[in-house]
Amino acid sequence: MKKVLGSLVLLFVLILLAACGGDDESQEASSSQNSEGDDIVQLTLWHPESDESRVYEEIIDDFNKEHEGEIEAEITFIPRGNKYAYEDKVSAAATSDTLPDLLSLDGPNVANYADTNIIQPIEGMLENESDFVESILTQGTYQDTLYTVGPTESTVALFYNVEMLKEAGIEPPTELENAWTWDEFYEAAKQLTNKEEGIYGVNWTLDYGEWIIYFTGPTVWSHGGSFIADDGSTAEGHVNGPETVEALEYLQKFAEEEIVNLQPTPTEFEDGNAAMMLMGSWEWNKLKEYPETEWGITYYPRSPEGEQVSPSGDWNWGMSTSTEHPEETATLLNFIMNTENVAKFAEAAGKPAARQSSFDMMTEWSEAPLNVLKEQVLETAHPRPSTTAYPVLSTKYGQAVQNIFLGADVQEELDKVAEEVDKEIERKQQ
Repeated sequence: MKKVLGSLVLLFVLILLAACGGDDESQEASSSQNSEGDDIVQLTLWHPESDESRVYEEIIDDFNKEHEGEIEAEITFIPRGNKYAYEDKVSAAATSDTLPDLLSLDGPNVANYADTNIIQPIEGMLENESDFVESILTQGTYQDTLYTVGPTESTVALFYNVEMLKEAGIEPPTELENAWTWDEFYEAAKQLTNKEEGIYGVNWTLDYGEWIIYFTGPTVWSHGGSFIADDGSTAEGHVNGPETVEALEYLQKFAEEEIVNLQPTPTEFEDGNAAMMLMGSWEWNKLKEYPETEWGITYYPRSPEGEQVSPSGDWNWGMSTSTEHPEETATLLNFIMNTENVAKFAEAAGKPAARQSSFDMMTEWSEAPLNVLKEQVLETAHPRPSTTAYPVLSTKYGQAVQNIFLGADVQEELDKVAEEVDKEIERKQQ
C-alpha cells in the first residue's frame, strides 16, 4: 500500500513539473536571458516622485528598446510623504546594502553620500564631460573627484509685475552688468510697497527646508561671506562671520519694515499682492497659468562691494556602491545624459539644461525673459557648500533665518548655527 501511495505521489509531482515546463509564457516571464541564452543585465534606478516622472519613464523605455536583449533598466519613483522621506529610504537601503544601481540625489548631499560610501566616483565614465555647465560638475565633485551629474540646473532670480513697476517709474535691469545692488533693490521694493492696499514690495517663501539656504546664499556670497571653510573643517568664523552677519541683517530689514510678507498666500505675487518675487527658475512655468499677470525677470541683486552671484544646484544621478554592473550602469547614465534626453527633460521640467548643447536646442532660453535665467546659470552660478555636515548646516541655518526674520539677533542666531555644525563635523571625525 505504501509503495502504491508513493508511486501515486511521484506521478502527481511529475505531472505538475511537466505542466509547468510546458508553460512558455511563465518561463519567459521569469527568465533573465535573451533568445541566445546570454544573461540580460538588470539595472534599477530610484528617483523621487515628481511631475516629470513620465519623462524619465519614456527615457528608460527608449533605453530598453535600444539595448534589448543586453540590458534592461527599471525605474522606481519614491513618494515624498515628507521632505526627507526619499533620503530616509536611501539611508535605510545603504545600511542593508540594497541600493539601486543609479540613484537620484539632491546636489548638497553629494559630499555626505560620497563620504559615507553610498555613491562611487564616475570619473572618466562620462561622455562629453566638457559639454556640461561648470556649476553642475562643481556640485557633483567631492575631494576633486566627480561623483554625480544631473540633467538640469536651477537658479533664483527676481520676478516682477511689469505693470506695477511701470506705474512706479521703475526700470529693472536688462543686462547682467547693470544688476541691482542691494540698495537699489531695497529702494525699489520700498517704493512699491503699499500697506494701505495690502501690496508688498517683494515676496519670498519661507520654510524650514532647503529653500532658505538656497535663496539667501547669493546675498551672503556676493558680500564676501560664506557658510563653512573651503576645506569643510569648521563653520566658526564663516556662517557667523561679519560678512554673513551683515548679509542677514540686510535681509532682516525687509521683514522689520514690512516690505516682505512673512505669511504670504501661495499666490501672493500672481494675485497682484506683491510687486516682485525672489523665486526659483522653475516659477516661470507656473506663471503661464496666470495670463492676466504680465511678468518679467531680472537678475538676483548683489552686494555693492561684491560680484554678481546666483544660486545653483539640482537633483543629480550617482552610481551606487551596491551596483554589480558599473560598466552597464555607466552606459545607462550616459544615455540619460545625452544631449537630446537632457533637452527633453529640461523642457518638460521648465528648468535650465545642464548641457550647453542642450541649451542651444532650447531657443526660448536665449530670448527675454528666460535669457536672464540662462545667463545666471552660465555666468554667475554658485553651488551650495560641499560638506559632510550639510544636513545639519541647512536645517540649523534655516531655523536661524526664520528667527532672524521674526526679529532675533542675527549674530546670536548664527553663532548657534556655527556651534551645531562644528559639533557635527567633530562627530563625523571620531
